[in-house]
Amino acid sequence: MPRPVALLRPHAPLFASTRLRTLRAGARSRILFVAAGLILTACAPANVAAPPAETQEATPPPAEAAPALPQNVTPVPVTPTAPAAPEITRAALIIPLSGPAAAIGQDLADAAQMALFDFAVPKFELRIYDSGGNAQAARAATVRAQAEGARVVLGPLFSDAVAGTSSVSRPAGIPVFAFSNDRLIAGGGVYAAGFSAEAQIDRVVAFAARRGLSQFAALVPDDGFGGRMSRILSDVVARRGAGVAATAFYPGGVEALTETIRALARYEERVEALKDERKLLAERDDAFSKRALERLSTRDTLGEVGFEALMLPVGGEEVLQIAPLLAFFDVDPQQVKLLGTWVWDDPALGKEPAMLGAWFAAPPPDARARFVERFREVFGRAPDRLATLAYDGVALAAVLARGDVPAPYARARLENPDGFAGVDGIFRLTETGAVERGLAVLEVRRDAPREIDPAPTSFAAPVTN
Repeated sequence: MPRPVALLRPHAPLFASTRLRTLRAGARSRILFVAAGLILTACAPANVAAPPAETQEATPPPAEAAPALPQNVTPVPVTPTAPAAPEITRAALIIPLSGPAAAIGQDLADAAQMALFDFAVPKFELRIYDSGGNAQAARAATVRAQAEGARVVLGPLFSDAVAGTSSVSRPAGIPVFAFSNDRLIAGGGVYAAGFSAEAQIDRVVAFAARRGLSQFAALVPDDGFGGRMSRILSDVVARRGAGVAATAFYPGGVEALTETIRALARYEERVEALKDERKLLAERDDAFSKRALERLSTRDTLGEVGFEALMLPVGGEEVLQIAPLLAFFDVDPQQVKLLGTWVWDDPALGKEPAMLGAWFAAPPPDARARFVERFREVFGRAPDRLATLAYDGVALAAVLARGDVPAPYARARLENPDGFAGVDGIFRLTETGAVERGLAVLEVRRDAPREIDPAPTSFAAPVTN
């Protein structure tokens, strides 16, 4: 029998539609500024504090007052607090609250607040630290978190910041649920929980292979990112017993991109093949040749491009430049399936005819849509797509802290082979530091992407096969 997935479920409905109200101060419910920044302590699950209009002062409110959540989380240097008491399980959330990524950091902090109050775990405490988005600040934040009794670290977001954190966490034996998708930083107690390109490419290629496609190609930028995507595709395709027929690297600029796609499509060769075929048929004086010549009158090229699926790992305006050029050079989307990653989860792509029917891998869309709706209701804005990492990370830390467990974040508990179920579907932490995820396959449609192959709901079978 398949083993069940350990569920990260709150005591109250996870996606309650009730507008969240201000918490009252109490023995188990408080939101205070301290040395590390914001302390969030688990409370009754019924309500979560909605942010007030203005940022609160970075000082603890009087015990009799009813504190309100701040709009912005800003660490303030005050007298350091003592390490957590033995009965308190303390987690550290290390995220960029200053610098260029501060807006993303704010969304991560707000999602963490939602999770904390959804998963009401007594004697569990979350502290938020500013990583500053760099290794030095992240290291300093981790040193402080360790001194203040953190038993697990959630974050940082960027790989260099994770490197700064891990230089402290690994010697101290503190596990790290990092939000980076760079698997090079994983291992030794550091788990790369971000949405990795490896997993997304593997998922969509596996689906394409099951649909009978065996010859793949890649069109990638001529830079480090493109090189990495090309290597991932080659590894994934090789594991599936298929082949990579062509890989094209395009430099910057529309003109260079045009020439690269022309060459990838074997356009000149196929134009000449059409001319030769028309000439041959014209020389024949029979009804069959005449009908064939008539059919070719609407064609621009003749012959196959040499691949059945094309991986395009870029999104946004870049893929919207590429898709019409592919059609212009006679790469027929009815014959060549375009493959992509989660960056294609964009309704704008459905307005481009050449993108219709393309496939990409992404987290299960329904639960994420409910999370986004609830976040928007509470905070008045749509969250960054990475905000769910903080929600699931806090939920994981809180669930493992339930009960009188001497070592709640022991590797055997974190690396539960049954995995966990979160907002972004099932996931499990592995001994290599990679975080496996159950992804869905979506198809680009005119109005919005549509799920065509649901994400798995358990790890009883490989999620990418």
